[in-house]
Amino acid sequence: MVPTVVDTPGAQIWSVYISEAEKYDKALIDRWRGNMNGMLIFAGLFSAILTAFIIESYKTLQPDWTGACIAQVAAQQAANATGSLPLPIGITLPCEKFSMSLAGSLPTPASSLVCNILWFISLGLSLTSALTATLVEQWAREFLHWTDRLPSPIKRARIFAFLYYGLQRFHMHAFVDVIPLLLHMSLLFFFGGLVAFLFPVNQTVAYLAAGLLGIIVILYGFMTAAPLRLLDCPYKTPLSNILWNVRRYFLHQFKSNTEPQSLHLRSMVNAMIEEATVRSDAREARDKRALAWTMKSLTDDDQLESFVEGIPDMIWGPEGRRRKYDSLIRSLLHDPQVSLGSRIEHLMLSCESGLLEPMVKTRRQILCLRAIWCLGMMSEKGKDRDLLKDPDPLEPPPPDPLQPLNFFQSLRVLPLKTEVTSRYLPSIAALADWNNLCSLHGHVKKITASLQNSEVAFREGRLPDLYKLRLELEEFLAERRRCKWAYLIPTSYSGRNLDELLKEIKALSGKTEPLTPQASSDWVQRVSQIFTIIPTSFNSVQYRVLLSFLQQCTDLDRPAYGFDLVVQTLQADLEPVDVPVGLVVATLGDNVQKAIQLKNPSITHNDIILSTVLPWVDKAHGLSGEIAQRVNHSGMEYLNNRDSNEAICRALRDSNLTSVWERLTRGLETCGPELRGDYSKAMWHLASLFPGLSTPLDAQLSHWPNFTPSTLSVAPAPPYSASVIALLKTHILNAYDKAYVAKELSSHLQDLETLIKANPRPSVAGNNALIAAVRRIEVDWGLITAVCSLLLQFPTMGTRPLQLLAPFPTYTIQTYHAYTEWREQALAAVGTVTELLPRLDRRMEEARFAITSEFLQACSADAPELPYNAVETFESLSANLFVSRPAHRDNQEGFAVAISSLADTADITPDHSRLLNATINSPLFNDPQLPWLDNPTALSKMKRAVQMLQEHLNVGVEDGLTNRKLDDIGSWLEAKPLPLEPLGVELH
Repeated sequence: MVPTVVDTPGAQIWSVYISEAEKYDKALIDRWRGNMNGMLIFAGLFSAILTAFIIESYKTLQPDWTGACIAQVAAQQAANATGSLPLPIGITLPCEKFSMSLAGSLPTPASSLVCNILWFISLGLSLTSALTATLVEQWAREFLHWTDRLPSPIKRARIFAFLYYGLQRFHMHAFVDVIPLLLHMSLLFFFGGLVAFLFPVNQTVAYLAAGLLGIIVILYGFMTAAPLRLLDCPYKTPLSNILWNVRRYFLHQFKSNTEPQSLHLRSMVNAMIEEATVRSDAREARDKRALAWTMKSLTDDDQLESFVEGIPDMIWGPEGRRRKYDSLIRSLLHDPQVSLGSRIEHLMLSCESGLLEPMVKTRRQILCLRAIWCLGMMSEKGKDRDLLKDPDPLEPPPPDPLQPLNFFQSLRVLPLKTEVTSRYLPSIAALADWNNLCSLHGHVKKITASLQNSEVAFREGRLPDLYKLRLELEEFLAERRRCKWAYLIPTSYSGRNLDELLKEIKALSGKTEPLTPQASSDWVQRVSQIFTIIPTSFNSVQYRVLLSFLQQCTDLDRPAYGFDLVVQTLQADLEPVDVPVGLVVATLGDNVQKAIQLKNPSITHNDIILSTVLPWVDKAHGLSGEIAQRVNHSGMEYLNNRDSNEAICRALRDSNLTSVWERLTRGLETCGPELRGDYSKAMWHLASLFPGLSTPLDAQLSHWPNFTPSTLSVAPAPPYSASVIALLKTHILNAYDKAYVAKELSSHLQDLETLIKANPRPSVAGNNALIAAVRRIEVDWGLITAVCSLLLQFPTMGTRPLQLLAPFPTYTIQTYHAYTEWREQALAAVGTVTELLPRLDRRMEEARFAITSEFLQACSADAPELPYNAVETFESLSANLFVSRPAHRDNQEGFAVAISSLADTADITPDHSRLLNATINSPLFNDPQLPWLDNPTALSKMKRAVQMLQEHLNVGVEDGLTNRKLDDIGSWLEAKPLPLEPLGVELH
């Protein structure tokens, strides 16, 4: 049949269903047919044997006439021998009477009756099982035939579903399971009949058969009952499912007294699956044994390669690090009969045999390197916890001296650096160093615990196990010798080191006299002093491990394998102390040069390296003049020459922008005249990336530097000065807007005021909270002061005059009088600023307009050159600029003068043309009412400027869009009514 039009659209989906259903159904039918064939053969043989026994046994159901007659004659002869008289005439002899009534009067033996009943039942059950097995085979053939008749996928799928759910509806699975049960019962009935058959013949043989039957019944009962309790039991009979379901039924009836998640409420198959797969100690032990056996059985390198290929998948998944297989992998590493590390190294070494094809060799090397990398990523310092109280395998393990890469022979078999392996070797080398450091950390934790136990033993009057402690120290020193930066890890204190202490304890232990408690205690105390200072060096070693990795990655043309994950791992718990500033600065400079040379428009690993080291530079205090100059110069070069704002934002993402900005301003102040322009240019680039309303990159740099009144005191070189200052002014307003709208400023002020009022006297309890609140308000105070000083530069409409804020009073608790005086000054200052905030907010709109006007005046055509990136700067200043009411007349006239100055030139340069185009299309000219303009002088100058611009054709852009906008602006200006009287009243 040809599929119909209606069926065609769903044919592909239903074909998938057919493919899966066909696999399942055919496997089910094949299993049924195989079982039925076996049962038919057994039932046939068994029925033949049983019939031979029945032929002999059924005769015992008939009376034994011959025997009875012989017995009667014998009795008669015995009577004659005693002299009895002959019977009278007409009296029938007893033998004759017995002969006539034997058939109805001779009883059948009980054993014969039982034997035949059991055997005939056994025969019936055997033949019934054979018949049902034949029927099941027939039904199975018909099932396969019916599902293959039609070519249409949808119809075939529906027939599959119809027939399969019919099997479920009529419990075909249960029916098939009953057939073996019939055969088993038939066999048991046969053995029971055999015992009954043998009892009249020979009781010894009968007892032997009865014992055999008892053993069979007991074994059958065990095989029936065992799966009900032990789900992994391989023995099972058809009665097991029946008894399981009976118990399940009664448990469902009384499930209020049963755990809702009890396995016995599920089917036997589902219970077995859950028992086998749910996490448990037993499952972990089974998994370890299974994989250990697998590794032992892998003798071929190709088979081992497949196993090694699967290791990364057990450690890392789509969602990141997987810990649920950690104990399993660690067991394979620890097991000396498995030696997973040595097997991987052997597989890696086989690549150098010269017998492999180049592609096969490369593939095997990559598989081994990935496996080693993943094992290295399992290295971790661990977490102090009690496994008995907190056995969660998904949490970091306790500190362990034996880390995964400890089971490799120092990774000496790593391949040579090639184009393929160059990505993996730096990562593996760094993880090997990290593994070494984690191992040292585990040794220190282990020895520290032993030292504490020793001290407890001394207090309790016992001698500790110094031999065990000595072995632990030797293992620690051996691991330290493998560390690349062992010189950073101290092993001495007060003139005594661990090597000397070990020699001392060995010498003392070798004497015939036992160690005295005092000598042992002194020795333990000296070791404890050394191990008190050892952990303080690990932070410095960790910095060098990470920096060494970053330096190796610098020269790569692409990121090292797992670069981000390795950096994240090596940065774990890294404290900002003991920073190797020289290495950091060298790494910074090298990556700046490499990032500039690559000229990649997207983010590279060099940019990510910069984002890693820059926060360390921010936290490094007291840099020497030369190092500080190198840092400043590298930052300037990167900002000026890295042609990707996205990459720059990624590099600065985790940095303190205040520190970055201060380094640039410091470099501008201290550099020579030849570099002033470069630093000024870098300042513009950095300022253009600050977040806020003026930049589309606010999603990448989410904060500003801490602005203060001194922020605007920078003096960039021309032509950068006007652009940089204008951006800074706008960013100061943006930072204030964000903090004000989010109510951060008022919240901080309110919190500080509440704390001050709650602490009328200085107290230790309130001191820390006050210090934190004061530090937070000092940052806000700098921003508010910067806004005040900025607004004082411009005349504004409709608000009271402003005055510059005094610094926030310095907090002190030296004396009660000093604290009381500070408290009064602080409360007064908080009240002043609380009243000032809404006044500043009302001036924001016009202040933005004034900054834009000021910048346009700096872009006058009379100037020798436009400010740097004038168009981009203006677009940043005017983005989302909206003035809803008339501005101050000086600001209006200044804006109009700037527009007239740009338009009052016959030969407008392309840069001036682009700037005018940006101005005309700015948000200031989106509203036909032009609400910011009402001054007659400014209005007339604007009209003149528009008329002049309409005469310059080179101002227009494609499709005459700018010309049409100029016509609209001209008509808006003509329709603009002049005010009846000047507005200049200052409102309170």
